Amino acid sequence: MRNLKLIAILLVSYTPFYSFAWGSDGHKITDDIAYHYLDQAVKDSVTTYLGSTTFEDAGCWMDEIRSDHQYDYLKPCHYINIEKGESYKPTSEANIINELNNVIARLKERCKHSKEENATDLKILMHLIGDLHQPLHVGYGIDKGGNKIEVSFLGHASNLHKLWDSEIIRHSRVTADGCLRLASSYSPAEISAIEKVDIIGWMNDSRSHLGQVYDFTDGLISEGYITKNTVLIEKQLIAGGLRLSALLNEIFSKKA
Repeated sequence: MRNLKLIAILLVSYTPFYSFAWGSDGHKITDDIAYHYLDQAVKDSVTTYLGSTTFEDAGCWMDEIRSDHQYDYLKPCHYINIEKGESYKPTSEANIINELNNVIARLKERCKHSKEENATDLKILMHLIGDLHQPLHVGYGIDKGGNKIEVSFLGHASNLHKLWDSEIIRHSRVTADGCLRLASSYSPAEISAIEKVDIIGWMNDSRSHLGQVYDFTDGLISEGYITKNTVLIEKQLIAGGLRLSALLNEIFSKKA
């Protein structure tokens, strides 16, 4: 047990500031939900730009190229750090908010760019909307978005960020079909309210859940915590999917 704890501490100590949200499962669920709600003409346009990359896989691209140094400039774009009690202040630094605004602006003028450039921007957009809905990607720099918070999850050592990226999703068997069934119970008014395009508002919505994310004692993740936060994760994945769909419908329903 002592050796296991030491290994966990070392792993956390060397966890890079750049971390990945939802894991491939969460990103694919977000993409599946978005695809379900896209207008058919927009589906056709987006899939044409993506070429051989499937819609489901496009949102995972930014994690898959993490070892390719030509994309190192994107590493700070997966997150934004706002300490507890503080609020968002615009800066010129690379972060998830600025990069989302950049790719949205470029896609709205996609006729000025090559198909390859538009495909890259699409993949960035699809990934970062997923990241934005993982609360720890808009969390606190002091603990590196939960990477420095050690937890014990079902008897094994982990960290809070990894728990939210993938472990709860896999343990609770969260699926796109399950999320779509839940989304089908939303009223049109509820869906419309979720979809309203507001990047800063979406970030603040994710941050509003941080109290629940950190609501555990002595690093022990209970079954009650898992159950409660499985519900929250499903809601965040649905919100991410609906909002990605709304953005793509807005961007591609108009001429560039």
